[in-house]
Amino acid sequence: MKRWPIWLLGFADFMETVNAVAHGAYRLGLRRTHRAAVPVVSVGNIAFGGTGKTPLVAALARTLLAAGARPAILTRGYGRKASRPVVISPGREPAWEKAGDEPALLARALPEVAIVVDPDRVRGAATAVREAGATHLLLDDGFQHWRLARDLDIVTVEAGDPFCASRPRREHPNALARADAIVLSRATDRTEALAAMAVLGAYAPSATFVATKLEARGVHRAGERQPPEALRGQKVVAMAGIAAPEGLVHTLGDIGADVVDLRFFSDHHRYSRREVEKVLADAGSSHALVVTTAKDVVKLPSDLAGRVAWLEVEAVPVLGSFEELLAPVLAGSQP
Repeated sequence: MKRWPIWLLGFADFMETVNAVAHGAYRLGLRRTHRAAVPVVSVGNIAFGGTGKTPLVAALARTLLAAGARPAILTRGYGRKASRPVVISPGREPAWEKAGDEPALLARALPEVAIVVDPDRVRGAATAVREAGATHLLLDDGFQHWRLARDLDIVTVEAGDPFCASRPRREHPNALARADAIVLSRATDRTEALAAMAVLGAYAPSATFVATKLEARGVHRAGERQPPEALRGQKVVAMAGIAAPEGLVHTLGDIGADVVDLRFFSDHHRYSRREVEKVLADAGSSHALVVTTAKDVVKLPSDLAGRVAWLEVEAVPVLGSFEELLAPVLAGSQP
């Protein structure tokens, strides 16, 4: 598991206080909350990064599509070079520098879904309804964004670390009382999920609980998609610049790949040509294949990306269902 700097873990106490004060300002009416024209589903967490928000957003978008809804995703586009709002129309894959790595990932995974990249979530919500005809909005990383009202507040928590003790927290676990639902991500099995539910139930007694795990759906290389089993027995070097890179290693292990080396970078890392060439050269000396994530591959130099495989993963339920999770906003959406 990734080790966070001690000073950053200590900084969490300060962030918990700041967010508690900020939420209090909205709760007391000192700051205004704006309601969108359509239902808003927020997906967030109480920790900094790496708790499975992005795969969950993708899974919820697919569930809404299957129910006959027209979802759109609202995101701020962390790490992008541009600052102006961007509307990613269905079927388009934007440059990650313009939209951000996670929006680019989502655009590739969800070609039927519009994505609005705008730090002003209220404005983004209006844009999604007006320009994309959205019937439901998925607010990515929205648990601490109270300016846009939500109809469903979902919080992701790692099943193996329910109190987020191993990473810096944005809010104390007491904040889980605001959640309508809690998704226990990266659950190894139902037993681990039930154990996490038992300890978190006291903090969120009225919340709906769903547990998920990540499953590999395909391996992409040089424009071709193969089944995950194509990596079984294959020597691989795991390369990732995400908040929880150990997830990639676990998934590779689940499909039988032989992970011979790890090359981890900071979250949202901007890869240089020299870095990628070095990893490829080192992997070649071991007769290994470099494998990365969907979030990372969009940032590789285009002429080198074809030499790097990337793993397509999907969040799947271990306990409960996404339909159950979205039931409060799905009424009337079925065709």
